[in-house]
Amino acid sequence: MMFSYKKGQNPQWQKPPPNLTNVDQWKRCLHCGTLNEADNYSCECGAAWTDEYRSVGLRFTLNEQEIEQVRRAFIDYEFDGEQGMLQYPLLPYRQHAPPHLFPVGATPLHRLDALSDHYERAIYIKNEGDNPSGCFKDRETLACLLNSRRKGLKKAVIYSSGNAAASAALFAEHLGIQLITFVAGDTYEEKIRYIQEHGSDVVVVGDQHTTFEEGFRLYARLNAQGVFHKQGFDNWAVRNPYRVQGDKTTAVEIARQLLAAGENPVPDYVIVPSANGSHLAGLWRGFQEMEQLGLIEGLPKMVVAGIQHANPICEAVRREQQEKPVICTLEELQPQDAKMGSIIVAEEGYDSVEAAKAVLESGGTGVEVGAETIQHSMIDFLEIEHEQALDQAILPEPASCIAISAVEQLRQRGILQPGEVAVPVITGHGIKAQGTIRNLLRDKPKLIHRMEQIVQRKQNQLLLRRSGKMGRRVNVRAHYAKVRQAFLQLNRRNSLSAL
Repeated sequence: MMFSYKKGQNPQWQKPPPNLTNVDQWKRCLHCGTLNEADNYSCECGAAWTDEYRSVGLRFTLNEQEIEQVRRAFIDYEFDGEQGMLQYPLLPYRQHAPPHLFPVGATPLHRLDALSDHYERAIYIKNEGDNPSGCFKDRETLACLLNSRRKGLKKAVIYSSGNAAASAALFAEHLGIQLITFVAGDTYEEKIRYIQEHGSDVVVVGDQHTTFEEGFRLYARLNAQGVFHKQGFDNWAVRNPYRVQGDKTTAVEIARQLLAAGENPVPDYVIVPSANGSHLAGLWRGFQEMEQLGLIEGLPKMVVAGIQHANPICEAVRREQQEKPVICTLEELQPQDAKMGSIIVAEEGYDSVEAAKAVLESGGTGVEVGAETIQHSMIDFLEIEHEQALDQAILPEPASCIAISAVEQLRQRGILQPGEVAVPVITGHGIKAQGTIRNLLRDKPKLIHRMEQIVQRKQNQLLLRRSGKMGRRVNVRAHYAKVRQAFLQLNRRNSLSAL
């Protein structure tokens, strides 16, 4: 049964089916297609790049009663309750959610009336900065957590130098999970200390010349060799297939909120700042799932937005490559551009194959911008949308502002037409990038004051408090045996201290 909508009206339903708590699901290798239940989310199919890249995906088998329950949950989805994204029945293992967990998801969708008039296109922003840690990564962390609890695991590892680690540390502290975070040696000291302050132990791989990608290859090798699993740790990094399951709930919410606003639940374009690719791949999976279930008719065009000369997904889209990863050399990356979008600057994107497929399959495109364009977009937003920004405490981090920048580029390229609907996703709040934003607004004292007002309002909402326990830090050479030894020593110390 397909459901159709009429503008401004909600569909009417018959008797609701029983509550759906679990559905049959299966995992398969994205490269070779075989069923895969490996605890380290790896496949031995021989693809040269699969040790680092996500290689496992999930699919579901539903009966008619379960399909009806998903449809009902979509219509009844609430945005002012405590359940958040846990309302979606196709979020795997949601029955394993811990009690009294802070709400994740159910973030607002705001229509930017002034900018819509300015661009002559309907613009709605999905504000993921309203998640507990101020970032969309909380959806991914919660999805990983549900699977960990299903398996009875109380220890996790992650490789991240920013928002993903901060999100993981927030959940780990709240639930008493042992977390060990791996970062590359070129990670800023402020970021490392931030992760430690939230209670996570940190393994710093290599020196200041060790890149994110070099460190991640060693981490991925530990995972492939089963080192983490053998010690009872779940891998919450990009290889974990449940991360994208969390991201797909963003798509569900966008469709439901547009429907409530009297719009077609399928926007013309969804714009996602991304370099790694999981968020974009997850959103696309969410829209595909809804179409297959008859919740929506048609699919949006997916747009990847990134820093120019530093986005492997944009490069893959440009080459129309969706079978294997594309690597950026970063040779043409300008220093000022790297500073603006450091969290989405990448040589490699470890879910970029699926992200590139999403863009190409949807008929979308890629947009790359630099520091100057991001600056103009930030200024436009704070000037033109100042009332809503202050009222809702909206402050896009610079990397998120790329999505707003993309609207203008799409308009100039004749892609986004008058009357069409675009949804830029604001992936994170600027409260953690105040220095960078202040520099962007350095010639605009009134806007700096406006930013400070927003930050002051936002501080009481985010769960960014420091942990009572400072995480340990271990610096090691970028060598497999040394990194392995550091991990095992940290785990041993924690085991002894728990006795």
